[in-house]
Amino acid sequence: MNDAKTTKGDKRRHIALLFLTIDDLPHEHVWKEWLKSCSSNNKIDESTTKSSEEDNLSSSMIETPMVSVLCHAKFPDRIKSEWLRQRHLLQQTRNNSDNGRHKPDTNDGSLPKFHSHRPEWGSVEITRAMIDLMEEALRIGSTGESTNFAKYLSTPGDDELLNNSVSTEGTKSTGQDIPPVDRFIFVSESCLPVTTLEETEMALFGPKNASDSSASLYDKSWVNARSTPNNGYSRQLQWDAIRADNIPPNYVWKADQWMVLTRRDAEAVATLPSQHLNGRQLWPAFRKCRASDEIFFPTVLACLGIICRQDGGAQVDDFSKGESCAGRIRRRRITYCDWSQSAKNPASFTSQDWMDVVLKARREGCLFARKFVLLSSLRDGEKKNAESANNDGVVSVDDWTTVVVKKQVG
Repeated sequence: MNDAKTTKGDKRRHIALLFLTIDDLPHEHVWKEWLKSCSSNNKIDESTTKSSEEDNLSSSMIETPMVSVLCHAKFPDRIKSEWLRQRHLLQQTRNNSDNGRHKPDTNDGSLPKFHSHRPEWGSVEITRAMIDLMEEALRIGSTGESTNFAKYLSTPGDDELLNNSVSTEGTKSTGQDIPPVDRFIFVSESCLPVTTLEETEMALFGPKNASDSSASLYDKSWVNARSTPNNGYSRQLQWDAIRADNIPPNYVWKADQWMVLTRRDAEAVATLPSQHLNGRQLWPAFRKCRASDEIFFPTVLACLGIICRQDGGAQVDDFSKGESCAGRIRRRRITYCDWSQSAKNPASFTSQDWMDVVLKARREGCLFARKFVLLSSLRDGEKKNAESANNDGVVSVDDWTTVVVKKQVG
């Protein structure tokens, strides 16, 4: 835990965006704008003194949620953005005498190398990448770590105050107090926010200085989980692909890969091997499971009793009512996508679809939406008209601000 002494009122809320990408982030410009979309993220008057500026910035930062961005790419060496390269996972060495602490791996004084499982579609390596991202985010704010977690900080003010002590190598200690991460959100390169950072904070945490009883209503993971296969493909390649002697079938659950976990639930998943399996990892049990990234996390939560069936043990599926699963899980999706065209892949969107997707996503209560792709990546039969051809279908900052911040949807 962090040594910083804070009270309930002034403890900064901390969100980690855990990106899974192929290489670069096509809408990096939009995500950077989202990071600024909190009402307390106001620019400091240039006429103020340096001392006054620091005081104002410090006060503003307390009101603004801290956001760390972490990335695992299939091809990290192809990433051109320095901003994203700085936030990519690095190869690690484990010191067995240091309670499993990790340190960047360097070869003969060279810069640390990027870490990647280079996952293929549907492979268990995607699940491993998600576990690695979550575990790295859990270490942010821990005492005794030499890794420079400041390199992940991405909210305005945080990155500016700490950039002098941040290097791509990620090995220098900042000496700054960074609060532990409270919410862990899995996102892909095709995801875009359909709410402002301020709205996202309210949805995940509730009002500031709320009573304990009110705050507990928001202290829940968002996992759109079900206890039964949703089709024959899921039955054969997911449920039946897991050996019953590894995990009993009644503990196998499925959910959207793009979920948000509270710190309590993320820690429960991360410590499962040490607390319950004598150090044995559980992910190998999913090696033959197609798209295990949809199965692993809800199944682990079910094994831990965090997710369970309600109403006398009835199966949980698309027709189940309510959001509650054992009181700690909101059974709802955080990221909107359209599966109406195919059971295998969600529909692809470009800037031409932006306003319509935002309206549908917000109507459902989602905070993000996917799958936004480049126009050039679509097959000819999937391409819309040539309206967005000039910008390859990329959603611009103006597009995003107009609809999400200004709420101009007419």
